[in-house]
Amino acid sequence: MTHLHDFGPTRRWTGALCALWLAAGLAAFPIHPASAQAGPEQGADAPDKADKPEPADKSDRADEGRRTGAKLDLVTGTDFAPFTGDDLPNGGLITELVQRAFAAVGQTHELRFIPWRRGYDGVVSGRFLATFPYVRTPERERDALFSEPVITMRQLVYLSAKPRMAFNGPADFRGRVVCAPGGYALPAELDALFRQGALTRETPSSLSACVRMVALGRADAFVINEHAGNAAVAQAEAQDSVRAAEKPYAVVTEHLIVGRGTPGATGVIDAFNAGLKNLKESGAYDETVARHTAIAPPKTPR
Repeated sequence: MTHLHDFGPTRRWTGALCALWLAAGLAAFPIHPASAQAGPEQGADAPDKADKPEPADKSDRADEGRRTGAKLDLVTGTDFAPFTGDDLPNGGLITELVQRAFAAVGQTHELRFIPWRRGYDGVVSGRFLATFPYVRTPERERDALFSEPVITMRQLVYLSAKPRMAFNGPADFRGRVVCAPGGYALPAELDALFRQGALTRETPSSLSACVRMVALGRADAFVINEHAGNAAVAQAEAQDSVRAAEKPYAVVTEHLIVGRGTPGATGVIDAFNAGLKNLKESGAYDETVARHTAIAPPKTPR
C-alpha cells in the first residue's frame, strides 16, 4: 500500500504563470493559513466551501489571479504519520521538507489539509499547485509530473502477531484479505491479484483502521513504508498484536507531484528539486528526517 526523471527542459517559474492557474484554486477554494501540515485521508477542510464550482473559463480564473495576486495552494491529507498530518509537529516530516525545499528557492505556498482523493483530483485538474507524498504508478504518471524522491525507504508487510500468515513473496497474498485505505495504491503485484479476484481488499478511511483490522483478525495484512507503518502501530498501541514481517516487500520512494496540464508544471518541479538538493547539501534534510522518525518499530518474529 503506497500513497514510490525525466521532465523536459527547465522553464522559468514566472509571476504570470503562477497567476494563470493560481486563480483556479482561488476561485474554488479559499486559501487557509498553514496549520500543522499534511498525510493520507481525513482532512481539516471545509467541504461546503471546497466543493463550490469553479469558473468554467480558465481565462476568467487567470484574470482573477492577476487582480488579486493570490498564490495557488499546496495540498495534502492527514492520518499519515510521520509524513503528513495536521496534528503532527510542523505538519509531519514530508510536509516540513516540502515547505523548506520551496523556501530554499525563494517560494512560499499556503498549505491545506483535505481528503486525499480531493487533493489528488484538484492537482490533476489544476485547482491546486501540488500534492504529496505519492509513489509512482503507471496511472499516476499519466496524470502528473513527479519530483525527485523526497524520501526513500523500505515497504513492509504488517501482519497479526498470531501465526495466521507468513510472508516470503507476493504469492503469499493469494486468498488473503489485504487492507489499504481509500486513496492508497496497492503494490503492483497485489493490485494485479486483486483485479484477478485472487485476494480481497478492504478499504477503510484511514491507516489506523487497517491496524485495528489486522489486530482483530478482520484483515490478514497491510503493506506500507516502514515509517508510516511503525507510527500507525505505535499510535494504536498495537505493538503486541501487529508485527512487521522480517522480509521487506520492496524499496519505495515518495514524491511531490504536479498536474501535467498545470501551466509551468515543469518549472515547479525543477524549483522543488533544486530546493530539495539544497536541503541535502546543507545538512538540513538529515536533521529533519532524524527529528521526525525517532519511533520504535513493532516487533518482528524471532
